[in-house]
Amino acid sequence: MKKKVIILGAGITGLVTAYYFSQDKDFEVTLIEKNKYVGGTAMAFEYKDFILDYGPHKIYTVLPGIINEIEKVTPLLKVKKQNSIYLKNNFFDFPLKISQIAQKMPFTALSSGIDIFTKSFSKLPDDSYENFLINRFGKTMYELAFKDYARKVWTSHPQELDKELAIRRVAISGVFELIKGILFKDTGKISADYFYYPPKGIKQLLDSLVKEIKKNKGKILLQKEISEIKLKSHKIDYIKIGNKKIKPDYLISTIYLDSLLDLVKNQKNINEQKEMAGNLHYQKLNILYLILNKKRALKDCWVFFPEKKFLFHRISEQKAFSEQTSPENKTALMVETTKELNELNINIIIQQLKSIGILNENEIQEYFTKSLDRVYPIYKKGFLKNLHFALDKVESIEDVYTIGRPGLFNYNNMDQCWDMAKKTFEHIKQGKTKQDWQKTKNYFDSYRIVD
Repeated sequence: MKKKVIILGAGITGLVTAYYFSQDKDFEVTLIEKNKYVGGTAMAFEYKDFILDYGPHKIYTVLPGIINEIEKVTPLLKVKKQNSIYLKNNFFDFPLKISQIAQKMPFTALSSGIDIFTKSFSKLPDDSYENFLINRFGKTMYELAFKDYARKVWTSHPQELDKELAIRRVAISGVFELIKGILFKDTGKISADYFYYPPKGIKQLLDSLVKEIKKNKGKILLQKEISEIKLKSHKIDYIKIGNKKIKPDYLISTIYLDSLLDLVKNQKNINEQKEMAGNLHYQKLNILYLILNKKRALKDCWVFFPEKKFLFHRISEQKAFSEQTSPENKTALMVETTKELNELNINIIIQQLKSIGILNENEIQEYFTKSLDRVYPIYKKGFLKNLHFALDKVESIEDVYTIGRPGLFNYNNMDQCWDMAKKTFEHIKQGKTKQDWQKTKNYFDSYRIVD
């Protein structure tokens, strides 16, 4: 008899998990999504003649075999990556090159050099995002490229953010690794030279996953939610969808951890666990889409804007990922911000883009906005205690697994979501124990972001 697998959430992790289980004749898989669309925070949409992402969704990985796995589902373009960072009225290559800083900002370069020489004599406690990065890059580089960016994206003072955020989000361990990578042309661990992307956008990947799941007789239920998870002796007695009770062999959750714990109704101390999960905060993302009457607006795929004077922290151009996503004589810019996109802020953003030569006002055909709640995990000091306390409840349930960015409060990218889904399938298929699962989870925590 086939084992029943219920998967909560049809983001990338949920879709890929369902894809793997649906391929195996030993499992009957049902994917449940509360929204009327799939993709989660990696969703994409069609707008007139455009196919647009919710911000840039490039595919790159240092994980072995993942690109090959994705290409089994959808074709991929290999795209030359070009991106910049805008600082002190200048565009710089990203990652920053010491030679460019010396040429365009000689006093900053000198100050950075002094930092490198003296920082070993005045090391700060490694107890925050701020101190961790100052210890490795010096105060000058930290204030130039990291400080204001953290305030803009995670809306917190960098001293309040956990050092784990810097460990996971900053691809290089310090200024010496940056110099080594440039001198020896070993930049693979710092920044990708190429990335991959479906010709028709991330929507093509999402649609292909849905098609494969259905072809393999898997079920996808949209605009549906579980209302209750009833436990008995640390196992699922049943789950409830509407008035229907179902007893799955495995429940795999990719939804937010606090939302999952809300569904567990009959456990002691569950409110304490839910309170801890509720202390894991996310930042909302707002995106301004500018449709321009020109072939291209940027020489880059995306540009970072860390300085606080700009209301936005990154802009990207959809056509830079694939020309097949946009009309020939038009282009779409995606402007990401955590600020509210009211008319005042939209006008300020447009004026700021004009001031640095990105666009002219007469090139704007139209604009519109999109918002996504709970996108960026905010790693505040002490978050690991809250996370582990909340996860303990889930880990104690034998047939329940929680994975993905929302499910593990893990700051992972799409390739890592794919890897996480594949390894979860393999873990269950091979009949491994929850003790084995702890080793797998530790591996998930070792993911690092390479831009």
